[in-house]
Amino acid sequence: MQNDDLEFINSQNVLTCIERELEKPSRARIAKHVGLSRTAISIIVQRLIKHHLVQELETTINGRGRPGTPLVIDDTYWHVVGAAFYSKRWLFIAMNMLGKIILQHTVTVNSTTPEEIIGRLLEGLDYMQVNCPGQMIPAFGIGAPGVIDNETGDIFRADDLGWKDIIPIRKIIEQHTGMKAFVINRYRADGLAEIRYGNHQKARDLVYIGIGTGIAGSIYLNGELMNSTKYRLGHMVIDPHGPMCGCGQQGCLQAMAAEIALIAFAEGQIRLNPDFLSSSNERPLTGALICRLAEEGDHDARICLEYISTPISIAICTLVNAIAPEAIIIGGPLGDNSRYLVDCIRSKVQEHLLDWQFNEITIAQGTRGYSGSAVGAASFALDHKLELILGEDSN
Repeated sequence: MQNDDLEFINSQNVLTCIERELEKPSRARIAKHVGLSRTAISIIVQRLIKHHLVQELETTINGRGRPGTPLVIDDTYWHVVGAAFYSKRWLFIAMNMLGKIILQHTVTVNSTTPEEIIGRLLEGLDYMQVNCPGQMIPAFGIGAPGVIDNETGDIFRADDLGWKDIIPIRKIIEQHTGMKAFVINRYRADGLAEIRYGNHQKARDLVYIGIGTGIAGSIYLNGELMNSTKYRLGHMVIDPHGPMCGCGQQGCLQAMAAEIALIAFAEGQIRLNPDFLSSSNERPLTGALICRLAEEGDHDARICLEYISTPISIAICTLVNAIAPEAIIIGGPLGDNSRYLVDCIRSKVQEHLLDWQFNEITIAQGTRGYSGSAVGAASFALDHKLELILGEDSN
């Protein structure tokens, strides 16, 4: 079955209907929703059941007539593996088709060279291939750092890691494992986890901003990921006279509000006042340390987070005026670890928007935390489950 033939397209439409569009639909409801005959729907559903993609629930009798049998995604058979690079380590997860994590594995990365980071990724994928319980969907979802070429699966630059050369990460993984790889930016993967499994599943228009060693994000319009390399939220120019960014521009959001900017500001304050951040003797300074101190109420740490909240709030105001999303989610290592940072961003956005604009949006902290990128990457691979499972069956 090819993914451009009519049989595949109809099967995909039925699966999407069961998964996202209707709640526990019967065959009759699906037929009406997708515009196919009940006979055609029954044939498709039986194929999906045969391959453990869909299962039937017990029929509940309400009123007269023969009740339809509810259909849901089968979460008992297939598992999918996702991996994401997060704060100097790779997190690997295996989850079922409803996003429940059933296995988790971490591999520490000792340097930021491509050889080290990709090498540790392959090491972790080997582990997951051997240890993934149940039946594994024959593909990996990868939440990678940097800008991803959607056609080739290459990383063609990662400014926060100093990578300027193209890294054919998808090709490397597929040659090493013998399985398909679907590569997405790690923060876009985070956003995918939020909109599918987080507290904002009902939002149709959503922006996710991940803040860590870099800044990247994802935009969802009408529930669909705008997965294009043509927009880069971390490289919105906030101040044309601002600090130089690794991309070659001045005043990018990433240069003004990522972890390196946060630490540079804190170190500058310490040079001016040696008692600044003296409540902790931990060194070197890290974004995680500053976030933790701020959550504990440290005044100086909060000044640091307030500093980076200003350029982030400017970027958000631009997005609100351009596309008016329902929700903006702040995540990544800094956003996930500091409610105070998110509160500062929300407060400053309110200062620069009209009241009715601000009242129409939600600005919230990410809910998926450390596992979000890996879960989103696995979900990205799950988007291809039909071609991976049914595609091998020509019957």
